[in-house]
Amino acid sequence: MKRNHAQMLCVAYELGELSTRPQAVPGGLLHQMWRLDTTRGRHAVKQLNPAIMHKPGIEEAYRASERIALEMYGYGVPAIVALQRGGDPLYQVEGTSYLVYDWCEGNALTSEASEPGQARQMGHLLGQMHSVKMSVPGAEDEEWRSFDEEVWDMLTFHAASQNLEWAYIARSMLPRLLTWSRLYEVAGQQLGRHQVVSHRDLDQKNVLWRDDQTPHIIDWEAAGLINPTLELVGVALSWSGLVVGDVRKESFDAVIAGYRQTGGEIHNTSEVALHGLMGTWLGWLLFNMRRSLGESVEREEERDLGKRETSMTLKLLRTFDDHLPIWAGWLDAWR
Repeated sequence: MKRNHAQMLCVAYELGELSTRPQAVPGGLLHQMWRLDTTRGRHAVKQLNPAIMHKPGIEEAYRASERIALEMYGYGVPAIVALQRGGDPLYQVEGTSYLVYDWCEGNALTSEASEPGQARQMGHLLGQMHSVKMSVPGAEDEEWRSFDEEVWDMLTFHAASQNLEWAYIARSMLPRLLTWSRLYEVAGQQLGRHQVVSHRDLDQKNVLWRDDQTPHIIDWEAAGLINPTLELVGVALSWSGLVVGDVRKESFDAVIAGYRQTGGEIHNTSEVALHGLMGTWLGWLLFNMRRSLGESVEREEERDLGKRETSMTLKLLRTFDDHLPIWAGWLDAWR
């Protein structure tokens, strides 16, 4: 972060004088995070990815997501909400956009299966969010995109021409990518009929724990409309170790149990919900393929991250496909 930008943020939000240089906070997959230490305390600043901010309508989507976080906080959800100036959470200077937060002490869990007690809390919080009836103008709808066969073919071909490590694995998986894409599109026709307002990215990296009983939910920029069963199975798998490829049934069941205890219901069939969830990972794969090819990146670190995330997501999708019938059975047991 430019020092003059940090100073301008301090003035705009009345944070006091800078005590030290802005300190980079590791871990962000899309944006850069910074810690500001000032004479009045400590704050977190999210420097939004300029490639993302070029998307039409994205500024209003960010404002809407913070309105969602603020309203959820009012209903007792432990949301970390951006500071606002004149009702606007976005601060923009010299083509760069920022969100500013009070600093929250705590640690995010790893992507491995969480302990059942914490998994149950996530199910409880998800059920609490799904029970909130709200209408937020500008909130992003769930994007039921179509994955074009030519796009998969083109991206994997270009990656092979650049000798990217993931290219040949992806080329060999092309028939499966096309099959998964079609299953997702069919699932979307059913899942899109029932939606609620929610966080939409409630995995381990987006929850900070002060202790085992005190979670705080961060990173609300993806908040918007989503099918509740799709989000439920996504949260259950994430908190059960999906990303590391070792899903623990005890943690999965704990998420569902916490959700049902707060009145949450499972509306759609498990297989349809899982096909829908697979589509969200296909979208993440597509984004990172483009990023690893150098599209819309400003730093080489972003391209390297895209390469790593592409390889990880390809592996995850294979695991997902292999275990889908098993996980569908787990969810069906709660219907």
